[in-house]
Amino acid sequence: SYVSEKPAIEEIAPRIPITAKLALMALVFSIVFGVPLGIISAVRQNTSLDYALRVLSLSGLSLPSFWLGLMILMFAVHYFGTIPIYTGEPMTFWEEVRLYSIPAPAVGFRSSALVMRLTRSSMLEVLRQDYIRTARAKGATTRSVNYDHALRNAVLPVVTIIGIEAAFLIGGLIVTETVFNIPGVARFLVEAIRWRDYPIVQNLVMLIAVITVVVNFIVDMAYVVLDPRIKYEG
Repeated sequence: SYVSEKPAIEEIAPRIPITAKLALMALVFSIVFGVPLGIISAVRQNTSLDYALRVLSLSGLSLPSFWLGLMILMFAVHYFGTIPIYTGEPMTFWEEVRLYSIPAPAVGFRSSALVMRLTRSSMLEVLRQDYIRTARAKGATTRSVNYDHALRNAVLPVVTIIGIEAAFLIGGLIVTETVFNIPGVARFLVEAIRWRDYPIVQNLVMLIAVITVVVNFIVDMAYVVLDPRIKYEG
């Protein structure tokens, strides 16, 4: 590092767990809300609930994360008189959960909207297949058709987008970490660019690239487990 004159790993390593926890909570938020709401929107197509969920997903894709983060800060100050920002290292697990519980949904809202829309479109495509009509004609229950037949075949595109979003969150937390004063990798990248600390910038860019490759490799390997039709042979 040009600034601290320390090895880059000593500057970056303490910040990796902070960003990883925030990205993990944001990813969990996007999966927990995106997948079930996408399924509900698909099985209740063209109902009032479907229209409401589609508007919600479009809002999530349209609202910038920095704007949403600032609105959350303004709301918290106005109604609670406090700012939910990172002021010190949390000492317990529940303090970490409380600390990341606000910035994680702020950054995960967009990912959950994307997962919701892809889950809906993938489910609708599968529900129109011939084997779904055959299952219904044989007397299968609605739950069995939706979850055992349709969802299992519609999950591959969803897993793909979840993997892409997981890699994106590592490098896409720049604005969120800055707004909420979180000393993670993404915010450190901005500071290194501002200080023209090129060794740090190079190492952080390489780290993000490696994480992206590893996550995509894990997603490819997950295809074998999720879809028995896919086999990798040496």
